[in-house]
Amino acid sequence: MPRVQLFDKEKVLKNAMEVFWKKGFNGTSTRDLEKATGLGTSSIYNSFGDKESLFFETLQYYLEAEKFKVSQSIQGSTSALQALKALIECLLHKGGTAEIEVMGCFMVNSITELANHHPRLSQFAIDTRTGAITKLKELLQKAQQQGEIPKGNDSSQLAVYLHTVIMGLKVSGMLATDPKELQSVIDITIQNLTKL
Repeated sequence: MPRVQLFDKEKVLKNAMEVFWKKGFNGTSTRDLEKATGLGTSSIYNSFGDKESLFFETLQYYLEAEKFKVSQSIQGSTSALQALKALIECLLHKGGTAEIEVMGCFMVNSITELANHHPRLSQFAIDTRTGAITKLKELLQKAQQQGEIPKGNDSSQLAVYLHTVIMGLKVSGMLATDPKELQSVIDITIQNLTKL
């Protein structure tokens, strides 16, 4: 007979994610996870397998939340270029607010900590990057079709460029004391796309 989950899995993932995000994978103890989730060690291991499996589930949870946040932010955009700007801005902000996410990006932090010596995370990050670049490329191609960006530029290269800018902004957001600095980078990036 299968075990019945007696907890809210989404809440557990959210709370575990916050601990991993704050302390990193290596800095998070089983005790930290117990305290954050309200589950005992055996419940965590029975439900998620091990610390690494729970960590990957929290990364997936984070990415799904980010995808939802992005889709909400670009929904009202009247043009592809406006959607690109909204996408970049929303990825920099905490939970749909104007506040900069000072803890950085959970995915970027995890890559920085583990990717060089953790093949599973490295592949996960590569796959995630590929998906993000594909989405950016689609928006860039729409912007080219709408005449907002010159058509002579390679949308694949522009997508990699934009992804790199976004990752840099996420890291800079951890250090920036003035959100206007980051907004200025976004504005210049969008302006440059129209002039390339």
